[in-house]
Amino acid sequence: MATLQDIADVVGVSTVTVSKVLRGKVKGSYARSAKQAQRIRQVADELGYRVDWRARALKTKRTHMIGLLSTDKRETRTHEPRLLEGLVQMLGDAGYHLVFVRVGGGGAGDDFADARFDGVIIDYHLEPEEIEVIQQNNLPAVIINAPSVENIPSVMPNHRLAGRLAAEHLLKLGHRRLGYVQAAPVEQKRWPDHMVKRWRLGMLDAMREAGHEDGLVDVIPDVAPGAPETGEAYGPALQRLFSADDRPTALVANNPFRSDIVLHHLDRLGLECPRDVSLLSMGDREGLNYGRPSITCIDLPFEAMGDTAARLLIHQIEAAAVPPTPAEATPGHFPVRLITRQSTAAVPSRVLRLASPDS
Repeated sequence: MATLQDIADVVGVSTVTVSKVLRGKVKGSYARSAKQAQRIRQVADELGYRVDWRARALKTKRTHMIGLLSTDKRETRTHEPRLLEGLVQMLGDAGYHLVFVRVGGGGAGDDFADARFDGVIIDYHLEPEEIEVIQQNNLPAVIINAPSVENIPSVMPNHRLAGRLAAEHLLKLGHRRLGYVQAAPVEQKRWPDHMVKRWRLGMLDAMREAGHEDGLVDVIPDVAPGAPETGEAYGPALQRLFSADDRPTALVANNPFRSDIVLHHLDRLGLECPRDVSLLSMGDREGLNYGRPSITCIDLPFEAMGDTAARLLIHQIEAAAVPPTPAEATPGHFPVRLITRQSTAAVPSRVLRLASPDS
């Protein structure tokens, strides 16, 4: 098995330099150092060098493992691919490995704080008891896409601005009454001050300034207490919405998944997008631009958020690490943008109203 000394002999540098490069400590700010680092990695690959992680952990008192925490709730079991790309790239460059960790509710399954991880990333939601475990153990942590808490910084774009951009786009097209498609109340209660609520505040800001403060209608599915939310639950709510005399001419879905649900039910109700109703998604994903119609959206900078979250966490773990700039560490720094596609158009000259479901 190849050693650091083998690599150093081939490249003509010290073992200290080889060790720093392979641990991600040399960033290559200058062309010469970048070329040397590339050569060291190339030789390490050619010689089949493998890090002895157990020996490294004993020496450094670090595992170089980062836990990406999610709960056992359906909504937090998956992670935005672009977010993962930003996290994995930056953590990998610094010599860390990302591990997915399922955390039970109410502090159950809190063994993620038993020193197996050098730090953790919270993808927008944990229960208060789980946050307390992190704080009590002084475990380095960063929250993504939700407000910071004591001793745990967050990385989050300006969600209120995102909501404003959505409403302003639709107002410019002549829409004066908007429907905001959200989760059932039982789901909303899990995330106080979450992005969905900030989007609503941003939309209200724009509607108020345009003189249409009463033009925002909440669209919430019919879900019985304790029952799981399903796509079918949105059907009755949308039928009631579009049978009203003052029904909205545009809808804003609070995520790409719900925009798919909305399109499904519009088709079942005999309404065409954007001829009869415009649709905008809060958030983009691969596929929204391929459908018919392609979906207008507010794009959120997940990759940049992942990159900065990783930088913040590494800085907490390693005192010598270069911290992010103050701007990068400030919530709201990340730009949000409108992507206009086929699903939003001018308000229809004739607004089709459905028959009441009770008639």
